[in-house]
Amino acid sequence: MSDTIIEPGNGKTADRDDKLMIALNYVLMLIGNIIGVTSIIALIIAYARRENAPNWLFSHYDFQIRTFWIALIGIIACTVLIFTVILSPFGLLGYAAIWLWVLIRNAIGLVRLIDGRGIAQPQTYWV
Repeated sequence: MSDTIIEPGNGKTADRDDKLMIALNYVLMLIGNIIGVTSIIALIIAYARRENAPNWLFSHYDFQIRTFWIALIGIIACTVLIFTVILSPFGLLGYAAIWLWVLIRNAIGLVRLIDGRGIAQPQTYWV
């Protein structure tokens, strides 16, 4: 039996693992555009992993978290509009706009991740 201590991998390996998790989150959020449960899984992963991520990857986690919460608030608002009979067409248009917004935001985030770039302003409403 040896007393060898295995040190964690270098920063490149950790970055690669975080990039993989962030890419998985983007895919889960894109699938969540159709099946909402996967977005919740992506949110849990983002909250759990963002504190240990480097700054440029932290911005991706922050971007994903913000995308989820803004979309959820929009969905709740559209649901309220649907229940008022007169404003229901606006609720349906709102659902479509939120669906498209989440799709574009996650696709652009995934492209930036693949390019090795962070999100410049993850707190914005657009990209």
